[in-house]
Amino acid sequence: MKRWLWLPAVLTVVMLLLILNSSPAAEPALAVVPHRMIALTFDDGPDPAYTLPILQILRERGLHATFFLIGRNALAYPDIVRQIAREGHLIANHTLTHPQLQDLSEQQVRAELEGFTAVMTSILGPDARLSPYFRPPRGKESTAITQAVDLLKLQTVLWNVCVENHATSAPQDVFARVTQLVEARNGGILLAHDGELDRTLTVRSLPLLLDGLLAKGYRVVPLDEYLDASQAAADY
Repeated sequence: MKRWLWLPAVLTVVMLLLILNSSPAAEPALAVVPHRMIALTFDDGPDPAYTLPILQILRERGLHATFFLIGRNALAYPDIVRQIAREGHLIANHTLTHPQLQDLSEQQVRAELEGFTAVMTSILGPDARLSPYFRPPRGKESTAITQAVDLLKLQTVLWNVCVENHATSAPQDVFARVTQLVEARNGGILLAHDGELDRTLTVRSLPLLLDGLLAKGYRVVPLDEYLDASQAAADY
């Protein structure tokens, strides 16, 4: 049976298992950029055409990233999910089906978020370390999303710089644009994508971009380290 056929069953289960406890709200990670520090994040995967070469690029440089995966894509490529975890990258919640989340009720949002967790548990096992990070599709937010995120004790993480842009069509253009934005902010959370659309330019640009930023003295760190440094800078 193809793994995507599990989706109706997963949705049914998570609708019945909605968690009813609450916790304080978590602020999106945007306000304070740690000095010359970068966190790499990738949305919308996994997709073998893009996720696998991205993993190789990161492996060659000894770098780690956070992959905000879509549950249905994870079901289609569970071996890639296991590879992401095995190579030390963080896996984070980008919903089960990547809907227009801002248009859904709180119960529907919770089903999307818990559906993702159910998929990850089915792939990685019940003892897998799942990060608490969540990114809403397209960065859209709503009261229902905030309430569901709070209830499930997740932390919304947005971004400071998006790697992709319709105005850029060559790796050198991507490098110039992203570097300018990073230097204006002195670092930040970088958003790139490894699924859903054609991400060939992203894959082609990544080595030039990473090598260039490292040469300029930026530190590329895991997202949890970035967020800890951001909180420390905010508290200082």
